[in-house]
Amino acid sequence: MTRVKKIKLILDDEIEFPIIGISSALSDYRLAWELNTHLDLSFQKGEDCFNLPNKSKDLMAYEYYIHENEDDFSKFFLVKNKQKASTLFTQNEKLDFFLILRENYAYTTEDLILELRKVNGIVAVFSFTSNNFLCRKCIYFYYW
Repeated sequence: MTRVKKIKLILDDEIEFPIIGISSALSDYRLAWELNTHLDLSFQKGEDCFNLPNKSKDLMAYEYYIHENEDDFSKFFLVKNKQKASTLFTQNEKLDFFLILRENYAYTTEDLILELRKVNGIVAVFSFTSNNFLCRKCIYFYYW
C-alpha cells in the first residue's frame, strides 16, 4: 500500500514590491516635477489622502503623488515621509521620500536607482522591499 502524500498550499496575499527611499531637501511637488522631467514620468497629486494611525493612534492624513501609465502598466507612488508633524515610516525617519513601485513593468529597480541619482536635488537613494518595513501592512493601504 502506498502512502498518501500531503501537499500544503499556503496563499500569501501580500505581494512583495520594491520601495526606493530618497533623501532630498526638495518639496514634494518639486521632486514630482523633477521626476516627471528627468524620467519622463507623469506624477500628479493624488485626489484623496490616505489615513493611517500615528504613534498615538490618531488618524493622520498623508498626501501622495501618483504616476499611472496604462501603456507600460506602471503604477508608482511618491510619498513624503514627514507630513504634518508625523512620520509615516518611523524606522526610516531620516529619509525624506519613498517611491513605492506598486506595479512596475517598465524599469528594473537598479536602472531606476541609477537614474534617480542623476536627478537634481536628490542627495541619496536607497533600495528596500515592502518586507523591510515594520508596518508593511500600512504599505498595502487600500491598494492605493
